Parts: sequence; C-alpha cells; structure tokens
Amino acid sequence: MQHKGVPEPTARPPADDAHELRWRREAWQLEPDSAQRALDVLVPRSAGQIVREAFYGTRRFDDFLRHTGMTRGVLSARLRELTGQGILVRVAYHDTGSRGRHEYRLTDKGRDLAAAIISLLTWADRWLPSPAGPTVALSHRECGAPIRTEIRCGEGHRVDSIGDIRAEPGPGARPQP
Repeated sequence: MQHKGVPEPTARPPADDAHELRWRREAWQLEPDSAQRALDVLVPRSAGQIVREAFYGTRRFDDFLRHTGMTRGVLSARLRELTGQGILVRVAYHDTGSRGRHEYRLTDKGRDLAAAIISLLTWADRWLPSPAGPTVALSHRECGAPIRTEIRCGEGHRVDSIGDIRAEPGPGARPQP
C-alpha cells in the first residue's frame, strides 16, 4: 500500500528512517521555524537569565542585577526587550520613604515559558549534572512531589518516545522553490 506517493518499505526501518518515509523535509521552507523563534526570545544569554530569574520570583531591578551579574546597561536593555515582547510587564510600586519605582512580572506569555524552563532544568540535571547535585529543586506546593514535564498529544495520550512523534509541514510552511 502506498502512502502519499511513497512505497511501503519491505521491512520496518529504524525510527529515524521511518520518519524520512513520511516527510521529505528538504521539500519545504520552514523558516522562520517556531522552535527557533521561541529560542530567539531567550538569546542573548542575558535574556534567558532574566526569564529564569523571573520564574524563580525575582521582580526588582536591583535583585535582577545581583542575581544575574549583568551591568546596569545590559540589564536595562534586556528588560526593555522582554517587556516589548510581552514576556514581562512593568508594575509600579512604592516603598515607604523612597521614590516610586517599577518591578517586572511575568505576563501570561512569560508564564507559559515555565514548561520550557522546567524541561531545560530536567534535561540539564540528567545530561549536565553538577557534581554536588541540582542547584534548584522544583516541587508541587500542595503535595511536595517533584515537578516533571511530560509530552502529551491533544487527546491526552502520553508520548514516551520521539519515534512516536510525526513532524509534517504546518499551515505556514511553503514548498521550496
């Protein structure tokens, strides 16, 4: 039986080869790719550090400065970029006896990066472990269990293997000229 003009293989190929039979990647122009656009939000490295710190609860300029080690100029520029992208929002506050200032809070768009940050933490703890162990441990506030990420399809099925994922051109893909 043929599928999309591709002959059915005589033997089941390894997962990587099976993927090639489903989709000729080189036939499609995918740039700008969604994954790359998402990664670009966290580049340069300093932008990723700010998002990470905001995820950990840092809100005030001086605290970002202390936790990231950036210069004031770099931190100001990155905070402007992240607020401009809608990742952070500036919120006015006023401590008694001092002038009004702003703190930075994650927006819904910024909070949606939590799954990516948690996945990066988990990946680094597994593949780039610190000899002393993880420096951050995430747990569920209600029950204390460790936090982990899972991949599930839209129907709720757990995806345990990358071989169970099919990539195909999306509506924004264009055929290569």
